[in-house]
Amino acid sequence: MWELNNQTPFAAESTWGRDINGWHQWIVAVKGTYQLDAREEPMLAHEQLPPLLAAEYYGDPGQSSIKYDADLLPPKPTTDILVNGTAHAPQGKPTTEFGVAIDMPGSRKILRVLGERHWESGVTGSRPSPPRPVTQVPIRYEAAFGGWDKTDPNPARQKWDARNPVGRGIVSGDMTGKPLHQFEYPDGNFRQTGPAGFGAIDSHWSPRRELAGTYDKAWLDNRHPLLPLDWQPRSLQCAPSDQQTAKPLRGGESITLYNLTPAGKLQFALPRVYLAFTTDIDGRHEEHRAQLASVIIEPDDMRLIMVWTTVLLCRNEGDYLNSTTIRQKTYEQ
Repeated sequence: MWELNNQTPFAAESTWGRDINGWHQWIVAVKGTYQLDAREEPMLAHEQLPPLLAAEYYGDPGQSSIKYDADLLPPKPTTDILVNGTAHAPQGKPTTEFGVAIDMPGSRKILRVLGERHWESGVTGSRPSPPRPVTQVPIRYEAAFGGWDKTDPNPARQKWDARNPVGRGIVSGDMTGKPLHQFEYPDGNFRQTGPAGFGAIDSHWSPRRELAGTYDKAWLDNRHPLLPLDWQPRSLQCAPSDQQTAKPLRGGESITLYNLTPAGKLQFALPRVYLAFTTDIDGRHEEHRAQLASVIIEPDDMRLIMVWTTVLLCRNEGDYLNSTTIRQKTYEQ
């Protein structure tokens, strides 16, 4: 019962969930791991990473940014493109400022990278210190604008940025010596545009938390444990909004990274993968398809990760689901 017959070279896992109406969902995630090289053609990696049931953090959960969001989720409205990596100064020469960029299907995203800075005392008050020359800067939200100042013991009076509570810049009182952010959008209006980064946004950060619905007394009295009626599927998207594609990717699309490797440029096309699912449930066979949910690029390790998800609405038939067979097909089949 509830078995996976995975006939692909990728890793796969399954779980149960409920939709907004309370019906059972049989969720299957398939995760493909590839190695990248200068040939611009990703090659299947020897080690296939397993799909994740929960998010993985860089540090303590809730106190640091997430490296990977959960994979075992219902299909997202579109594809998240994420980069976990390091900004590299052009030609490896120390500099106080440079740009990094991602060319994605239909868009380009550019970030400005600054050397380490801090607040210093000036004649008219605190001011940013000159940035120090750098050659490499890990791109983490911990080094982006944001933060949570817990100086006041009363949580109600503490200052924080719900868009990035682990970042830098939210300070009460004396700012001297406090570090400043190292990543921002080119317009420089970091307080308005918010934290700049290429990685996943945690589910309890803005704007994801506002899309997750209202969990108030009315929800407790009338809906619990179901999702609130104002829950939106877009809350499943973990990429920044400018890294969510206009429509789900299918494979074959080109992606180019700039100053995210020592070489300066990395270009490749996403592998074309077509997955077919057959679920044996209550004596019948249900055919269903997957959608490309996440593309995760890790240039430090020259690694590409692709996650496909599918869901079968089972209503009250969960106890009669025996197995799901996963096959990889070519586009000609």
